[in-house]
Amino acid sequence: MRLTLLILIIGASIARGGLQDFSDLVVADPQPEPASLRHAIRITYLGVNGYQFETSAHALLVDPYFTRTDFWSVAGNRPMASRSERVDEGFRHLRPKADAVLVTHAHFDHLLDVPDVMRRTGARLLSGPTAVRLVETFGIAPRKCDTVQPGAVRTIGPWTIRVLAAQHDTLLGSVPFPNRAKPLANPPVKASDWVVGEPLAFVIEAAGKKIYVDSGGVPGAPPGPRVGPVDLAILGVALPDSRRRFAEAVRALRPRYVLPSHQDDFFVPLQRGFVFGKLTNFADVRSQYQNDHLPGRLILLDYFRPWTLR
Repeated sequence: MRLTLLILIIGASIARGGLQDFSDLVVADPQPEPASLRHAIRITYLGVNGYQFETSAHALLVDPYFTRTDFWSVAGNRPMASRSERVDEGFRHLRPKADAVLVTHAHFDHLLDVPDVMRRTGARLLSGPTAVRLVETFGIAPRKCDTVQPGAVRTIGPWTIRVLAAQHDTLLGSVPFPNRAKPLANPPVKASDWVVGEPLAFVIEAAGKKIYVDSGGVPGAPPGPRVGPVDLAILGVALPDSRRRFAEAVRALRPRYVLPSHQDDFFVPLQRGFVFGKLTNFADVRSQYQNDHLPGRLILLDYFRPWTLR
């Protein structure tokens, strides 16, 4: 599987530009909003599928990942670890404290930096059993981890969080690094140790706004009809499965704004700026959105440039 994935990525012919070709879709606040904003949610894109949400002087994080492990370490399944100097750089754009970290699934590009981020921010973790087990191997106390299942509802500070079932995209017919983690004595070492676990989606409500976020999915499995309408739909479109699902997900959610996510090349350090991943195809997503007359306004966010949802 790793060799096939390596050949596929290296041979991918999709152009890997940045956001310059889609600058008309990029939104950002002209100047920073007050940290205490009460009737809106400020959203900062952290790269990959990572976000910070802020309202009423509170912060909530989703899938924060700053280490950006290089491609060859992942393709060769070599030892990998969170890099504190890169988390330091990402942390410059975060609030010093956060109420919680929500993690959609346990792959390294969603979970690797979470133990460090939890220690720095004091946040508690909300995720599935596999993600919680992996995080606890780093010495994170069980009382700081909330194992959630689809249907769970949590209220933390100003945030009401509903947990929904989700599915991970397939690649060449299978989910990358499948399985669920059993109780472990030692932390994960290689990319293949960060198994997918139990994919989740979240509906986040605060300040009179409603945000749906997932990291992707498969055709024929849109969010349930009672989830929408939402103010913002953040939909992973990293792989062909999730792009084929995009239109049905948008129709189900009936959003005011649509933010395609998980499109950047997560092997490239953040300081080099946004670059689309080789297996992504945002031009196709945009064409689909326009040709199918999908609801809501299509937007993009750049790294660390906040935008306020009003």
